Amino acid sequence: MKQPDLGKKILELRLAKGLTQGELAEKCNLSLRTIQRIESAEVSPRSYTVKMIFSNLDYQIYDSFGRFSYRLDRTAYRFLIRLGQFFKYVMDLFNLKTDTMRKVTTLSIVLLGIVLGLTSLTSVTKAQSASKVREIIENSNNNFIKWFNQGDIDSLTSLYRYDACLVGRGCGKAFIKDYYEIESSKYKFEELTVISLSVSDSIAVEKGKWRIVFATGQKIGGEYLTEWRRSDKKWLMVNDLSITSNN
Repeated sequence: MKQPDLGKKILELRLAKGLTQGELAEKCNLSLRTIQRIESAEVSPRSYTVKMIFSNLDYQIYDSFGRFSYRLDRTAYRFLIRLGQFFKYVMDLFNLKTDTMRKVTTLSIVLLGIVLGLTSLTSVTKAQSASKVREIIENSNNNFIKWFNQGDIDSLTSLYRYDACLVGRGCGKAFIKDYYEIESSKYKFEELTVISLSVSDSIAVEKGKWRIVFATGQKIGGEYLTEWRRSDKKWLMVNDLSITSNN
């Protein structure tokens, strides 16, 4: 480890321990001036001195393979910095007072990526159960199209759990019913196709594509991401996110 990173690390560890420079110097049998010069990066101490300081700060400078564990700390530090920057960026997206449409679109894409990432990390897929769940969800999608196009919104909302959300729009079955009653007068669904499905014991995440047609004949399409939960022996939607394709 080289200066000035070494001095910063010792300062960080000393403060975490609640020690003054004098107290650390006494524990290490060094002069106060030596500790001051090391922390301020005025000098580069010998490896023996570094090991002694870290030992008194209860910091393991080497990992089990004999490599500097500081490298891992540095990687973690950079990750935290980037995570903080990302967090600030996401929080700015929630401020919809400026660039509203751009931020809503970007936020939807971010949420889509987060859910997909979490799914890939946590899903435990069983081939037989996944096949059965896919069949159930595809049947539900067919019913969704039929009921939406017929204006049977009461039946359509039976596919959603009581606390379900249309991400970026609103939550609750009452809201979903009102939303689709308005939307069903504007267009008809032509397609809801499953692209991929990740299934665990009681959670399924479906990624798919959709296409609608307006009364004018105009067609638009996009992708959706739906989280399903097994509730009361039924697979019901709890989160539904849809974005329009640029094509």
